Amino acid sequence: MIKRTKSERITVYIAFVIFVFYALTLVFPFFWLLLNSFKNNQDFFGNVWGLPKEWIFHNYVDAFGLKIKSFNILQMFLNSAFIVVVGTVISMFVSAMAAYTISKYQFIGRKIIYMIAITVMLVPAVGTIPATYQLLQQTGLYNTHIGLFLMYSGGFGFSFILLYGYFQNLSWSYAEAAFIDGCGDFRVFVQIMLPQAFPVLCALGIVQAINLWNDYFTPYMYMPQYPTLAVGLDAIVKQMTQDSNWPLLFSTMLITIVPVLAVFIAFQKTIMDNMTAGGLKG
Repeated sequence: MIKRTKSERITVYIAFVIFVFYALTLVFPFFWLLLNSFKNNQDFFGNVWGLPKEWIFHNYVDAFGLKIKSFNILQMFLNSAFIVVVGTVISMFVSAMAAYTISKYQFIGRKIIYMIAITVMLVPAVGTIPATYQLLQQTGLYNTHIGLFLMYSGGFGFSFILLYGYFQNLSWSYAEAAFIDGCGDFRVFVQIMLPQAFPVLCALGIVQAINLWNDYFTPYMYMPQYPTLAVGLDAIVKQMTQDSNWPLLFSTMLITIVPVLAVFIAFQKTIMDNMTAGGLKG
Protein backbone atom coordinates (compact mmCIF):
# COMPACT_ATOMS: atom_id res chain seq x y z
CA MET A 1 0.00 0.00 0.00
CA ILE A 2 1.30 3.45 -0.93
CA LYS A 3 1.69 5.72 2.07
CA ARG A 4 0.69 9.30 1.40
CA THR A 5 1.53 12.40 3.36
CA LYS A 6 -1.20 14.39 5.06
CA SER A 7 -1.18 17.05 2.33
CA GLU A 8 -1.48 14.36 -0.36
CA ARG A 9 -4.44 12.74 1.42
CA ILE A 10 -6.17 16.10 1.71
CA THR A 11 -5.61 16.71 -2.01
CA VAL A 12 -7.07 13.28 -2.85
CA TYR A 13 -10.14 13.92 -0.68
CA ILE A 14 -10.72 17.31 -2.28
CA ALA A 15 -10.38 15.83 -5.77
CA PHE A 16 -12.77 13.02 -4.81
CA VAL A 17 -15.41 15.48 -3.58
CA ILE A 18 -15.06 17.58 -6.74
CA PHE A 19 -15.47 14.56 -9.02
CA VAL A 20 -18.43 13.24 -7.03
CA PHE A 21 -20.12 16.63 -7.35
CA TYR A 22 -19.34 16.67 -11.07
CA ALA A 23 -20.78 13.16 -11.48
CA LEU A 24 -23.98 14.24 -9.71
CA THR A 25 -24.37 17.19 -12.09
CA LEU A 26 -24.29 14.69 -14.97
CA VAL A 27 -26.64 12.14 -13.42
CA PHE A 28 -29.21 14.58 -12.01
CA PRO A 29 -30.58 15.90 -15.35
CA PHE A 30 -31.10 12.34 -16.59
CA PHE A 31 -32.85 11.35 -13.33
CA TRP A 32 -35.03 14.49 -13.48
CA LEU A 33 -35.91 13.73 -17.09
CA LEU A 34 -36.85 10.14 -16.22
CA LEU A 35 -38.97 11.19 -13.24
CA ASN A 36 -40.96 13.78 -15.16
CA SER A 37 -41.55 11.47 -18.13
CA PHE A 38 -44.04 9.53 -15.95
CA LYS A 39 -46.21 12.58 -15.19
CA ASN A 40 -49.06 14.21 -17.02
CA ASN A 41 -48.96 17.88 -17.97
CA GLN A 42 -50.94 19.04 -14.94
CA ASP A 43 -48.76 17.11 -12.53
CA PHE A 44 -45.59 18.38 -14.21
CA PHE A 45 -46.49 22.06 -14.05
CA GLY A 46 -47.83 21.61 -10.54
CA ASN A 47 -44.48 20.42 -9.16
CA VAL A 48 -41.54 19.94 -11.53
CA TRP A 49 -39.30 18.65 -8.70
CA GLY A 50 -41.67 16.25 -6.98
CA LEU A 51 -42.52 12.60 -7.54
CA PRO A 52 -45.42 11.80 -9.89
CA LYS A 53 -48.77 11.73 -8.12
CA GLU A 54 -49.77 9.03 -10.59
CA TRP A 55 -47.20 7.08 -12.57
CA ILE A 56 -48.21 7.33 -16.23
CA PHE A 57 -46.52 4.82 -18.52
CA HIS A 58 -48.52 5.48 -21.68
CA ASN A 59 -46.30 8.48 -22.47
CA TYR A 60 -43.79 6.01 -23.89
CA VAL A 61 -46.51 4.27 -25.93
CA ASP A 62 -47.73 7.64 -27.23
CA ALA A 63 -44.15 8.64 -28.07
CA PHE A 64 -43.88 5.83 -30.62
CA GLY A 65 -46.99 7.21 -32.32
CA LEU A 66 -45.55 10.69 -32.90
CA LYS A 67 -45.10 11.48 -36.58
CA ILE A 68 -42.68 13.76 -38.42
CA LYS A 69 -43.05 13.94 -42.22
CA SER A 70 -45.27 10.83 -42.11
CA PHE A 71 -42.56 8.93 -40.18
CA ASN A 72 -43.28 7.81 -36.63
CA ILE A 73 -40.71 7.26 -33.88
CA LEU A 74 -40.51 3.53 -34.50
CA GLN A 75 -39.74 4.05 -38.20
CA MET A 76 -37.11 6.65 -37.37
CA PHE A 77 -35.67 4.29 -34.75
CA LEU A 78 -35.37 1.47 -37.30
CA ASN A 79 -33.89 3.85 -39.86
CA SER A 80 -31.29 5.01 -37.33
CA ALA A 81 -30.46 1.41 -36.39
CA PHE A 82 -30.03 0.43 -40.05
CA ILE A 83 -27.77 3.41 -40.75
CA VAL A 84 -25.72 2.77 -37.60
CA VAL A 85 -25.12 -0.92 -38.35
CA VAL A 86 -24.33 -0.60 -42.06
CA GLY A 87 -22.51 2.74 -41.73
CA THR A 88 -20.32 1.45 -38.90
CA VAL A 89 -19.35 -1.74 -40.77
CA ILE A 90 -18.52 0.19 -43.96
CA SER A 91 -16.57 2.96 -42.24
CA MET A 92 -14.56 0.53 -40.09
CA PHE A 93 -13.74 -1.73 -43.05
CA VAL A 94 -12.64 1.16 -45.26
CA SER A 95 -10.58 2.75 -42.46
CA ALA A 96 -8.94 -0.62 -41.73
CA MET A 97 -8.07 -1.15 -45.41
CA ALA A 98 -6.59 2.35 -45.71
CA ALA A 99 -4.60 2.06 -42.47
CA TYR A 100 -3.35 -1.45 -43.31
CA THR A 101 -2.27 -0.55 -46.85
CA ILE A 102 -0.42 2.62 -45.87
CA SER A 103 1.24 1.08 -42.80
CA LYS A 104 2.33 -2.26 -44.28
CA TYR A 105 3.05 -1.66 -47.98
CA GLN A 106 5.96 0.34 -49.35
CA PHE A 107 4.96 2.47 -52.33
CA ILE A 108 5.65 5.94 -53.65
CA GLY A 109 3.58 8.60 -51.94
CA ARG A 110 2.53 6.62 -48.86
CA LYS A 111 3.97 9.24 -46.51
CA ILE A 112 2.24 11.99 -48.47
CA ILE A 113 -1.09 10.15 -48.17
CA TYR A 114 -0.56 9.80 -44.42
CA MET A 115 0.15 13.53 -44.10
CA ILE A 116 -2.96 14.30 -46.14
CA ALA A 117 -4.99 12.08 -43.79
CA ILE A 118 -3.70 14.09 -40.82
CA THR A 119 -4.21 17.44 -42.56
CA VAL A 120 -7.78 16.62 -43.62
CA MET A 121 -8.74 16.30 -39.94
CA LEU A 122 -7.75 19.96 -39.46
CA VAL A 123 -9.94 21.27 -42.30
CA PRO A 124 -13.41 22.43 -41.14
CA ALA A 125 -16.03 20.17 -42.67
CA VAL A 126 -18.36 23.12 -43.27
CA GLY A 127 -16.12 24.25 -46.13
CA THR A 128 -16.89 21.09 -48.13
CA ILE A 129 -20.68 21.20 -47.77
CA PRO A 130 -21.55 23.02 -51.06
CA ALA A 131 -19.31 20.76 -53.17
CA THR A 132 -20.55 17.59 -51.46
CA TYR A 133 -24.19 18.63 -51.80
CA GLN A 134 -23.76 19.39 -55.50
CA LEU A 135 -21.92 16.10 -56.09
CA LEU A 136 -24.70 14.02 -54.52
CA GLN A 137 -27.33 15.93 -56.48
CA GLN A 138 -25.56 15.39 -59.81
CA THR A 139 -24.89 11.70 -59.22
CA GLY A 140 -28.47 10.97 -58.13
CA LEU A 141 -27.34 9.86 -54.66
CA TYR A 142 -29.04 12.69 -52.78
CA ASN A 143 -31.78 11.45 -50.43
CA THR A 144 -30.56 7.85 -50.68
CA HIS A 145 -29.01 5.51 -48.14
CA ILE A 146 -26.21 4.71 -50.56
CA GLY A 147 -25.20 8.37 -50.71
CA LEU A 148 -25.24 8.58 -46.93
CA PHE A 149 -23.10 5.46 -46.57
CA LEU A 150 -20.61 6.93 -49.02
CA MET A 151 -20.39 9.95 -46.72
CA TYR A 152 -19.45 7.63 -43.87
CA SER A 153 -16.83 5.68 -45.86
CA GLY A 154 -14.09 8.28 -46.20
CA GLY A 155 -11.45 6.04 -44.66
CA PHE A 156 -9.51 8.80 -42.92
CA GLY A 157 -10.09 10.29 -39.50
CA PHE A 158 -9.65 9.23 -35.89
CA SER A 159 -10.18 5.52 -36.65
CA PHE A 160 -7.55 5.61 -39.37
CA ILE A 161 -4.95 7.15 -37.04
CA LEU A 162 -5.40 4.49 -34.34
CA LEU A 163 -5.57 1.59 -36.79
CA TYR A 164 -2.48 2.85 -38.59
CA GLY A 165 -0.49 2.71 -35.35
CA TYR A 166 -1.91 -0.72 -34.51
CA PHE A 167 -1.19 -2.30 -37.90
CA GLN A 168 2.28 -0.80 -37.93
CA ASN A 169 3.13 -2.72 -34.77
CA LEU A 170 1.63 -6.04 -35.90
CA SER A 171 4.10 -8.75 -36.87
CA TRP A 172 4.43 -9.34 -40.62
CA SER A 173 5.52 -12.99 -40.14
CA TYR A 174 2.04 -14.49 -40.49
CA ALA A 175 1.41 -12.49 -43.66
CA GLU A 176 4.69 -13.63 -45.19
CA ALA A 177 3.84 -17.27 -44.41
CA ALA A 178 0.42 -16.79 -46.03
CA PHE A 179 1.97 -15.26 -49.15
CA ILE A 180 4.31 -18.26 -49.43
CA ASP A 181 1.26 -20.58 -49.27
CA GLY A 182 -0.28 -18.70 -52.20
CA CYS A 183 -2.67 -16.28 -50.47
CA GLY A 184 -3.42 -12.98 -52.19
CA ASP A 185 -3.18 -9.53 -50.59
CA PHE A 186 -6.89 -9.20 -49.89
CA ARG A 187 -7.14 -12.68 -48.38
CA VAL A 188 -4.17 -11.96 -46.10
CA PHE A 189 -5.83 -8.74 -45.01
CA VAL A 190 -9.21 -10.34 -44.27
CA GLN A 191 -8.11 -13.68 -42.80
CA ILE A 192 -4.76 -12.83 -41.15
CA MET A 193 -4.54 -9.15 -40.25
CA LEU A 194 -8.15 -8.19 -39.48
CA PRO A 195 -8.65 -10.93 -36.84
CA GLN A 196 -5.54 -9.67 -35.01
CA ALA A 197 -6.96 -6.14 -34.98
CA PHE A 198 -10.46 -7.29 -33.94
CA PRO A 199 -10.31 -5.90 -30.34
CA VAL A 200 -9.37 -2.42 -31.57
CA LEU A 201 -11.91 -2.61 -34.39
CA CYS A 202 -14.61 -3.49 -31.81
CA ALA A 203 -13.74 -0.52 -29.62
CA LEU A 204 -13.60 1.89 -32.56
CA GLY A 205 -16.79 0.39 -33.99
CA ILE A 206 -18.69 1.05 -30.77
CA VAL A 207 -17.49 4.67 -30.69
CA GLN A 208 -18.36 5.08 -34.37
CA ALA A 209 -21.82 3.57 -33.83
CA ILE A 210 -22.53 6.04 -31.03
CA ASN A 211 -21.35 8.91 -33.25
CA LEU A 212 -23.59 7.80 -36.12
CA TRP A 213 -26.57 7.36 -33.81
CA ASN A 214 -26.13 10.93 -32.57
CA ASP A 215 -25.27 12.37 -35.99
CA TYR A 216 -27.75 15.11 -36.82
CA PHE A 217 -26.20 17.15 -39.59
CA THR A 218 -25.32 14.50 -42.21
CA PRO A 219 -28.78 12.80 -42.43
CA TYR A 220 -30.51 16.19 -42.16
CA MET A 221 -28.42 17.68 -44.98
CA TYR A 222 -28.14 14.77 -47.40
CA MET A 223 -31.14 12.52 -46.64
CA PRO A 224 -33.97 14.77 -45.37
CA GLN A 225 -36.83 12.57 -46.62
CA TYR A 226 -35.76 9.64 -44.41
CA PRO A 227 -35.33 11.20 -40.96
CA THR A 228 -33.34 9.46 -38.27
CA LEU A 229 -34.10 9.80 -34.57
CA ALA A 230 -31.54 12.57 -34.23
CA VAL A 231 -33.21 14.55 -37.03
CA GLY A 232 -36.75 13.72 -35.97
CA LEU A 233 -36.12 14.63 -32.36
CA ASP A 234 -35.34 18.22 -33.36
CA ALA A 235 -38.71 18.53 -35.11
CA ILE A 236 -40.46 16.79 -32.22
CA VAL A 237 -38.92 19.21 -29.71
CA LYS A 238 -40.29 22.14 -31.71
CA GLN A 239 -43.71 20.51 -31.99
CA MET A 240 -43.94 19.51 -28.32
CA THR A 241 -42.70 22.94 -27.22
CA GLN A 242 -45.57 24.55 -29.10
CA ASP A 243 -48.03 22.06 -27.60
CA SER A 244 -46.42 22.38 -24.12
CA ASN A 245 -46.58 18.62 -23.70
CA TRP A 246 -43.34 18.27 -21.77
CA PRO A 247 -43.78 14.79 -20.24
CA LEU A 248 -44.37 13.32 -23.71
CA LEU A 249 -41.28 15.15 -24.95
CA PHE A 250 -39.19 13.79 -22.06
CA SER A 251 -40.28 10.22 -22.76
CA THR A 252 -39.40 10.67 -26.45
CA MET A 253 -35.96 12.01 -25.55
CA LEU A 254 -35.33 9.05 -23.26
CA ILE A 255 -36.22 6.61 -26.05
CA THR A 256 -33.42 8.15 -28.15
CA ILE A 257 -30.93 8.25 -25.26
CA VAL A 258 -31.34 4.77 -23.75
CA PRO A 259 -29.85 2.71 -26.65
CA VAL A 260 -26.64 4.76 -26.72
CA LEU A 261 -26.41 4.81 -22.93
CA ALA A 262 -26.90 1.04 -22.73
CA VAL A 263 -24.22 0.37 -25.37
CA PHE A 264 -21.72 2.65 -23.63
CA ILE A 265 -22.33 1.14 -20.19
CA ALA A 266 -22.03 -2.38 -21.57
CA PHE A 267 -18.82 -1.75 -23.52
CA GLN A 268 -17.05 1.08 -21.68
CA LYS A 269 -14.28 -1.25 -20.42
CA THR A 270 -13.79 -2.67 -23.91
CA ILE A 271 -13.56 0.84 -25.36
CA MET A 272 -11.02 2.10 -22.82
CA ASP A 273 -8.81 -1.01 -22.82
CA ASN A 274 -8.62 -1.54 -26.56
CA MET A 275 -8.38 2.13 -27.53
CA THR A 276 -5.35 2.41 -25.25
CA ALA A 277 -3.87 -0.80 -26.67
CA GLY A 278 -4.42 0.41 -30.22
CA GLY A 279 -2.72 3.72 -29.55
CA LEU A 280 0.29 2.42 -27.58
CA LYS A 281 1.20 -1.08 -28.64
CA GLY A 282 0.45 -3.89 -31.05
